[in-house]
Amino acid sequence: MESSERFSVYMALDGPHLDGLIGSAGIIRFDWPEQKYYIQHYHGISGAHNVSLSPNGELALLGNFSQQIVLLDISNSQDMKIIARQATQYFEKCDYRLRANTHHLWYPDNKTFIGAIGDNLYRFHVDKLKKPEKLGPHGLFNAHEIRWDPNRRYILIGDLGPEDTDARQIAVFDLKEPDPEKRSSVINLPGTVWHCCVHPNKPVGYALTYSFATEQEDYVDWSPAYTREYIFEVDLPTAKIIRVWSCGSEFPIHLNSDVGVTDDNYLFVASGGSHTVVEINLDGFDESRVLNCKPSYWKRARLWRQRFKNLLGSMSRRPVLINTHLLLQTLQVTGWRILDGIYAARVSPQGNYIFAANRGYNVISVYDRWTFKKLYSELLPFRRDKYTKTPQYRLGRQGFHLGFHHSETRSRE
Repeated sequence: MESSERFSVYMALDGPHLDGLIGSAGIIRFDWPEQKYYIQHYHGISGAHNVSLSPNGELALLGNFSQQIVLLDISNSQDMKIIARQATQYFEKCDYRLRANTHHLWYPDNKTFIGAIGDNLYRFHVDKLKKPEKLGPHGLFNAHEIRWDPNRRYILIGDLGPEDTDARQIAVFDLKEPDPEKRSSVINLPGTVWHCCVHPNKPVGYALTYSFATEQEDYVDWSPAYTREYIFEVDLPTAKIIRVWSCGSEFPIHLNSDVGVTDDNYLFVASGGSHTVVEINLDGFDESRVLNCKPSYWKRARLWRQRFKNLLGSMSRRPVLINTHLLLQTLQVTGWRILDGIYAARVSPQGNYIFAANRGYNVISVYDRWTFKKLYSELLPFRRDKYTKTPQYRLGRQGFHLGFHHSETRSRE
């Protein structure tokens, strides 16, 4: 028997590029069970990456790579408009395009939030964006995803890394430590972690390796690495690794994006490298299930222009003929597909459904969480607005994807 659960999913949209870090900025809201979606794009902002929803569902922060705090009014799904923008370089200098505030944490008052700017974490108020409180240095190269425990004391932080080295570390930030200079505890790891999550019921976090291959210490034009991956379970009060999950390179969990833990103790991982969502039972931290989210053939066939766009993007980053080792690693990660996979995946607030968005195929789907039965799948329309009339966009305006990235859900019960 299907549930009558009602919820909305919000996703950042970053445009048609293979590299989700160089595109434009937009947002999409999808309502279940109404099966309706609302799309908005924004000018003057680039590299949309993540949506952070206020607890009451009226405001959102559009995390991005253009060094801006972008505050949205999402109370009206028809007009998800910008109500405030603030340059982060007003607070700290920036010399790297990916050194940006991509993820945020909201307080229950719906007015206060935390973000990483430069070398530090800051606490902001929506009415006083120019006057934040500096909380202290995070100790990482470039703080990326930030998540906190249920009591909002410990913040687990992933590290995107700089342009010229592999960032094999995470940090745990203690908001109650009286000395701001001592609030962050850095943990060294055998792999780079971009994304993380925290258990909803206890001060335990999970940090997932994001493995990529490069040459000559060039961490801008990288490729996916066909290698073993890790998930580290972190005890936040002590900043210690307490358990490790790892898999062989053939397991389809590469280039993780959305990650989260359910109330009944399951970890869900969106695999951007493949077209899968992975479920791991945290009781034993061993058994897993893999949900294959590959769309039907006729939906996949519509994306021939996107395949060309991805090939162009790949060849623009590396000379293919002398980098066949990187090309072959990428194809093994993606299951020999040219289009990328699941960048947004969330379990519904009451735990009955799995929502998944296939970035490469421009398809959103809803599954029964328990049986993995597909209940809904839709190929979304391609982007239509003033921006698509530019010469650079014109070739693909009938076939380029929206660029789904990180997501968050909100119950509408």
